[in-house]
Amino acid sequence: MEYRSLGNSGLKVSALSVGTMTSGWGGAQDHEGWAFEVLSKSLAAGVNMIDTAEFYGLGKAESILGKNLKQGGWDRDDLILTSKFLPSGFGIQGISRKHIRQSMKATLQRLQQDYSDVLFLHRFDPEVPLLESIRAVNDLIDEDYGFYWGTSMFTAQQLVQCHQLCEQYGLIHPIVEQCEYNLLNRQRMEVDYAPLFDHYGMGTTIWGALASGILTGKYNDGTIPADSRIANSDFSLYYKQVFDTTFADKEQRTASLQGLGELARDIGCTQAELAMAWVLKSKDVSTVIFGVSRPSQVYSNLRTVEVASRLTPEVLAKIEDIMKTRPAAPFDWRTMAPAPNRR
Repeated sequence: MEYRSLGNSGLKVSALSVGTMTSGWGGAQDHEGWAFEVLSKSLAAGVNMIDTAEFYGLGKAESILGKNLKQGGWDRDDLILTSKFLPSGFGIQGISRKHIRQSMKATLQRLQQDYSDVLFLHRFDPEVPLLESIRAVNDLIDEDYGFYWGTSMFTAQQLVQCHQLCEQYGLIHPIVEQCEYNLLNRQRMEVDYAPLFDHYGMGTTIWGALASGILTGKYNDGTIPADSRIANSDFSLYYKQVFDTTFADKEQRTASLQGLGELARDIGCTQAELAMAWVLKSKDVSTVIFGVSRPSQVYSNLRTVEVASRLTPEVLAKIEDIMKTRPAAPFDWRTMAPAPNRR
């Protein structure tokens, strides 16, 4: 396993992290034994970060994780746990001071832990003053309920505002942003956030590396298999919408996905491993969160660290030719020329 610094902090996280979003919603994911097997295999391979949130299963994922951590008896000092606070819109007080403090206590009770390592504002909340949320998280850190904090799916402008408020009021700055990044969604990471990585040294915990499963190879013929996440999931309508809107041209989608599959076979890996390894190659990625629908998929995800070492500049160039999804670099008016692309 490879370990990377989480932003400009001294915290070292494994290049791959195990996610818990799929445990708690329904079906086999509710079974504690299933989740325990996934966790055990991941930690045995050197994964040290576990990503969870109060939204996942509406608390059930945290409860399952708490029971599994107690059952496994792993050394808490070796683990990095994250917690995320919900914004308004779910019948709660949003990321207000009230909700953040209540949520922290409830989360730790479900996790059967004394603290979380990284606290996330789980989406920007326009109904709550940002300074109120930042101060509330800072207070939790001061009280040893957490050590670091970050954001999830904030815009670049919102992140700049976070840092400006922290600078103005002498508060702890966020060190990490949790965002979607994959071969089909690149604009935010490669263009919008680029100045933030350079100026603030922020790290990233990436979700959606396989674009809701579209990049796994299951959909290369343009159809939706009956056993797929799109066809059989609590979020099937959302996944179907992602699938339908990914490419304007269905023929282009099929050609790109099939081309990616052929390249994966050429370098001796699965299409899913190739797609995730591509994300790992970015110098602005601290860790990639993976989720599985069955324990047997854990090892395929873990192999991506080794697959990433095979992605030479030549292979990366072939991926660009196949996918044609590289975003245009922003125009730099200081030089009157497009700014260099960070990849």
